[in-house]
Amino acid sequence: MKPLKALKGTIKNLDNFQLHILLTQEDEVIVARCLDFSVSSHGLDDKEALDSLTDSIKDYLNYAFDAKAFDNIIDPDEEIFWEVYRKLELQNEMMTFYKMADSFIKENIREIAYA
Repeated sequence: MKPLKALKGTIKNLDNFQLHILLTQEDEVIVARCLDFSVSSHGLDDKEALDSLTDSIKDYLNYAFDAKAFDNIIDPDEEIFWEVYRKLELQNEMMTFYKMADSFIKENIREIAYA
């Protein structure tokens, strides 16, 4: 398993609920995992894997809602996948920070906002 990307997504009408998506390369395919639901899919490239994952998540949620299985919808994936996700996310944040560091130094940090 070769880690590729850590992505975040949302579900229309549930914008406050973030999906944590991990893309990895395994053998000759790209695997897309939704870590929140333990749902995965694959494709020959990122787009194909994500499109397939979208369909799988829709099927998963539709089944859960039809079965009124609300207590079982959130089904976190194995911790090893979360660790890989967090590592990629931290790398992305560090790269972004380094790219912006020059402007921080020049402009000074005057304000901090919290979500």
